[in-house]
Amino acid sequence: MRGRMRVPGLSLRGTRIRAALVGAAVTAATLLSAAGAAGAPAAAPAATPAAAGSVTSVQTATNPSITASISASNAGILSPGQDLVVSVTVSNPTAKAYASGSVTLWYDTEPRSSRNDLSSWLTSTTAETDRVDFGQAAVPTLEPGSSVVVPVTVPAAAVPFGSRPTPAVFGIGATVAVSDHAAEARGSVAWYPGGETTRSDIAVVMPIVSPSTGAGLISAQDLATYTGATGVLTRDLDGLQNHSTVAVGIDPMIIASIRALGNAAPASATAWLDRLSALPNDTFSLGYGDADVTGQIQAGLPAPLQPTALGYALDPKNFTPTPTAIGEPQTPTSTPAATPSPSPTSGTGPTLPSLDRLLAWDYSLAGIAWPGDGTVRAADLPPLTAAGLSTVIVSGSNTNAAKLDATPNAPTRSGSSTLAVSDQRLSDALRQAVSAPSDLAWNAAMSKLNAQLQLIGAESSTPLHLLIALDRSWPSSGTQLQRTLDSLFSNPWSTPATFSAVVASTQSAEVALTDSPESQARIGAIHALLQDEKALDEFATILADPTTLAGRTRAQLLTLLAVSWQNPRSDWTAAVAQSRGATVKTLHAVHILPTENVNLVSAQGSIPFTVSNELPDEAVTVVLSASPSNSRLEIDQPTTKTIPQDSRATMLVPVKAKVGNGQVVLSLQLYSPTGVPIGDPSSVTVEVHADWEGIGALIFGILVVLLFGFGIVRNILRRRAHRRKGDDENDADDESTDGDASVDADGREPDDEPRSPSGPGGAHG
Repeated sequence: MRGRMRVPGLSLRGTRIRAALVGAAVTAATLLSAAGAAGAPAAAPAATPAAAGSVTSVQTATNPSITASISASNAGILSPGQDLVVSVTVSNPTAKAYASGSVTLWYDTEPRSSRNDLSSWLTSTTAETDRVDFGQAAVPTLEPGSSVVVPVTVPAAAVPFGSRPTPAVFGIGATVAVSDHAAEARGSVAWYPGGETTRSDIAVVMPIVSPSTGAGLISAQDLATYTGATGVLTRDLDGLQNHSTVAVGIDPMIIASIRALGNAAPASATAWLDRLSALPNDTFSLGYGDADVTGQIQAGLPAPLQPTALGYALDPKNFTPTPTAIGEPQTPTSTPAATPSPSPTSGTGPTLPSLDRLLAWDYSLAGIAWPGDGTVRAADLPPLTAAGLSTVIVSGSNTNAAKLDATPNAPTRSGSSTLAVSDQRLSDALRQAVSAPSDLAWNAAMSKLNAQLQLIGAESSTPLHLLIALDRSWPSSGTQLQRTLDSLFSNPWSTPATFSAVVASTQSAEVALTDSPESQARIGAIHALLQDEKALDEFATILADPTTLAGRTRAQLLTLLAVSWQNPRSDWTAAVAQSRGATVKTLHAVHILPTENVNLVSAQGSIPFTVSNELPDEAVTVVLSASPSNSRLEIDQPTTKTIPQDSRATMLVPVKAKVGNGQVVLSLQLYSPTGVPIGDPSSVTVEVHADWEGIGALIFGILVVLLFGFGIVRNILRRRAHRRKGDDENDADDESTDGDASVDADGREPDDEPRSPSGPGGAHG
């Protein structure tokens, strides 16, 4: 009880009697009871419960069936003459209805002494022994799965600390009793009676980023949505009205996405870009895609990656005439560590913007790195400094600030780096406020913020220089930015300051960086993504312009490393898996189609293979190399061919057969012109029968000889037969001629030759 004794209606601390406070409490309870009896409304349905975590809700151990939260109106600030209006949200998460009950409002008579004291009190589950009840209201029937908001009003005259002359923070609570079920909620009220206070110089740093993506650039359709009247990017700029001290970190991907569309960019996007360029606020560049700088260092990279080329997204027809330049400096500077990419112009067409022109912006601050909350190690700072990022915005949770007795100034030093340490508890409260889904949630968050600011002002008469950092995910649902900033800079304990002024203020020697590396699972995933990028860069050498694929790959990688993906609500694991699946598909988009076994029956020839290019918009040049498993085959040389996009082509492998027949396994592999293996290797079995060519020729020769020989012999035989037949016919003709001449004129046979006159007979005749 901290040295106190409690009796009914009396609080004693030593010998001092707080009769005035107790009397005021009793008066308030009486007035509220009378108001309830007179028929004042006790409860109203809640459209949306208070934000989770905005206040502490303590349930009884025996009956955890209902929950409660509490928030004070007017951002938790109460001044003399004002009624204390408190809203208690009672929720029934069960499937059972509960009969009506009551809410009892109470306060702790001991004001909070420090931020740590306030934090401990808000999260305590111990029953408060120093409480005084000062209000009550009825709770209507709770339907299953419903919530109701019970307003409790304490008139200004009955506020128990209304006569206190100095500012203080009081803890308030509400105890809910419904059908033998109970729940407790705790909150706070910052009492401000007026007068001078110690005001802290507050700088706010805010990111302008798009929702998480892995696309590398924002599409025209998404840009039209984000920059529409109620779009996320429009709400960013709307919330900055009249708050020129807020420093703005801009994702250059948003600028490049609008410029890459040229004249096809949505009108709302170009108008938004014009508004951004007119901001009076200090601006600095985040990494492209707001990529996680410390995650890259922890994954082994010497420096954060930069985009290499965005020409793949440029359509020449969108740059005639040349779009109006918005927000570009007179002489754009090159992107650090980026490889310059040629302007993708062709012929006499329009001159397309280079990478530097797409990213150029007239930033007022330079050399700033902004990692995600709780992701920095001391070892990360030297590589960031070497990359030109010597000022690092670090979350308070990444330091020992919460363990210090007093609130430190934001700037500190670590090696050669300047750390701008954001106050974690103030940042958490402001983040809850700007993304609050309801007025109750907003008041609950601002009550926490203002209570802390009052306690910080009470620590010292010397103003502190503090930094509050918004997070990367708030714009997805945030609609309360301007209201929150208005409230922050109009309270009695803060003064707006620029980021530069806070960083230049006195450094805190007692603040030290606490190493908070990213999880091994995340670093392992980053390693895998970097390996995928390397593989795709090598694969890109089959293209006429490798930067079209390599530039796209780098841009998509950077957006996949965005700090916003660290939000637990974002399914980064699924995004990584999808990216890796797309990588595998791309790497196998060019491949050799399966081939059946080949029979080779000649001494030399060409074996055809079909190669498929499934890339939808890129022709590829590949080299087909074949290697035989034994010496039966000899390959003359690799074959090179250009294959149009989304098509197939036949590539011929020239081969020579050597001595011997048999089986040869031909190993096939595609390469880029630079010698990078493409796709998976394959093989085909070749049956070599090269001797059949000689045997076939011999057989053919023999057949020819036999054929000709048979023809010659046949001709000879025919002639002989014809000659014999002719001789026979001649003999017959001769015989016929002799018969006809066998009787001459005087009737003698031809054989009867006439006797010569000189013959013997003639001589003597």
